[in-house]
Amino acid sequence: MVNQLAKAQHNMGDGLGQRSTGQRQLILKIIQRSNKYLYADQIYEKARQELPGISLSTVYRNLQLFRDWGIVAKHQFDGKRWSYESAAKSKHQHMVCLGCGRVFPFQCPLAESIQARIGAEAGFKVTDANVHLTGYCPDCQQRLIGNDGSVKEDSD
Repeated sequence: MVNQLAKAQHNMGDGLGQRSTGQRQLILKIIQRSNKYLYADQIYEKARQELPGISLSTVYRNLQLFRDWGIVAKHQFDGKRWSYESAAKSKHQHMVCLGCGRVFPFQCPLAESIQARIGAEAGFKVTDANVHLTGYCPDCQQRLIGNDGSVKEDSD
C-alpha cells in the first residue's frame, strides 16, 4: 500500500490525465496527517484555513480521484455519511458504537487469513475484506444498561 501511495503521489500530475495542483496536494496532506476518520466537510474546512478559495466540489472530486488511485479509503459507519482515511492506514477493522457513533479500529489477523484462504480456494483474487462490528462501547454500556442487564430508557 505504501508503494501505491508513493506511485500515486509521483504520478499525480503525469500519465493519469490529471495535473498536480496545490489544492490536490493540500487535500491529500490533510488526510495523511489525520489520526482519525474525516468527513468531506471536515476536510473542506481544514483546507479552507490554508486555501480560502477552495470549493467543496473540489474536495469531493479529489476524494474520488484518490479512491480511484487507491490512496484513500472510504467508509460509511453510520449508514448516512462517508468518512475518509489514508489507504495506507486502513488495514484494520472497525467496531462502531450504536450509542455514540464512535468508531474503534482494531486489528483482525484472522480476516486476512480468511481472505487469503477463501480467495485461493475459489480461485478469486480478493483485493479487500472488511469486518465491521456494531455494539455499545463501555461508556454507552454504562449509560444504557442497568445493573440487572436491562436496557435503560434513554432520556435524551
